[in-house]
Amino acid sequence: MQSDPFSEINATFRALYGANRDEVFASTPLAAITLIGTGEIWRIEHGQVVKSYPPAPWLSRIKSLMHAVIGAQSTAARLVRGKEVESARLAAVRLNKALELAVSSLSSEAPSELVTPVNIVLDRLLQLSVNWSAGRMASPAEFPEALRQVHVELEKIITAVGEEVYASIVRGLRDFIAETDPAVWQDCLFCVCGVAFARRDNVEIAAAISVMGEDEVGTRLLYLENAHDLPQAMNCLAAALADRELGESVFGNPYRMWRDILGDVAARHIGRGFFPALGREG
Repeated sequence: MQSDPFSEINATFRALYGANRDEVFASTPLAAITLIGTGEIWRIEHGQVVKSYPPAPWLSRIKSLMHAVIGAQSTAARLVRGKEVESARLAAVRLNKALELAVSSLSSEAPSELVTPVNIVLDRLLQLSVNWSAGRMASPAEFPEALRQVHVELEKIITAVGEEVYASIVRGLRDFIAETDPAVWQDCLFCVCGVAFARRDNVEIAAAISVMGEDEVGTRLLYLENAHDLPQAMNCLAAALADRELGESVFGNPYRMWRDILGDVAARHIGRGFFPALGREG
């Protein structure tokens, strides 16, 4: 099969961009990263992590309860769907083992006011997984009904985790700023990194707004999509920095490349910009 010369040319252009991106990142004095749900801020100087501003130790452990709910719902849905029955049954066994471990350890990690809600939610999930792992298929109403029974407790846990994430970001960001030359801080990006879809009403953005101000959203306070761990987050941050430089050089607007390159055409057809705005014109 003959190679496509245009693909090879574009690969060369992308490699040239990548080399500059890496140099821009290594030349940037300061940036900050947090991953959604962690409450932790990492201080990035010249492309390297130099410090962490951590949350309360219980946060990362109790957050896994929501993962337990997600895992249970996913397993129930597969059992109800019945497409890969044997695989779904094996998933139910794995779920049951993980929930047994969670029941034996999670409540001891929780603040005192969350011990009872955590135990109630986990016990309800464990009751489901015991039956599924024994070979019984799930009914369509089974999981939703079980979660309705522990709705109050689950909301209490989610609220407590959210408040701790919010407080951790505010505390960590204030410490970050206090340790920073004000002139350097004025150009520092603070990047909240996570999944592509669930960014509406993001608690980390809200916490950062309380410290930085809402005017910084889209210029210095950014949500970076599809960054699920620190290395991915740093790659996204490097691209944001390189694209800011590229936008300034090509268009005289540092935020132009934070939009779709064909965004002017899109906005003209729709009559306005749309989706969450990154950067501002002028």
